Amino acid sequence: MRFAGPLSTNRHTMSVMSEEDDNQTSLDAFNNSKPRELNLASNRTNLGQNYSPQSKRYHDMGKLYPNAPVPRVADGLVMHRAMLHDVTGTLQLMDWIADGEAVIVRMDRLMSRELELETAIEKLTQFIEVDMGGQIIGLTDSRLMLLPPGCRGVNGLDSEAFASEKYDFN
Repeated sequence: MRFAGPLSTNRHTMSVMSEEDDNQTSLDAFNNSKPRELNLASNRTNLGQNYSPQSKRYHDMGKLYPNAPVPRVADGLVMHRAMLHDVTGTLQLMDWIADGEAVIVRMDRLMSRELELETAIEKLTQFIEVDMGGQIIGLTDSRLMLLPPGCRGVNGLDSEAFASEKYDFN
């Protein structure tokens, strides 16, 4: 007996294939009966009914994430708080600024390492002020506020928005 490969077309293979076609059993299951139905949740007519054993099916995200970085109003600004441990953390700060989010960053741990502090400030200044057009504001000796493009800081704590000069907002 000769065996042929799956793509062979010799006469012996063709006759075996025609015999197999006559004895097919896969279509024998069709006996004009109604097709089986799948019970899917989306097919139910009473979708409004709660199938959960709990009475509440939602999570209180305010309790789960009390300081989540989301704006409180539709066009609001997201404010991040961060502590910069070393120069590698500047990449995350730049990502937030590139996304249009503001950051208040503590730099206490870098204050004793002058070279690393200078490098971090140079990288942030180049990206935020020169490349993006944002602003860096010194809040205290060890804290900076990083503002994305379109946000401007007002000089001094006692300054009011109506008392500042027109060029402060351009």
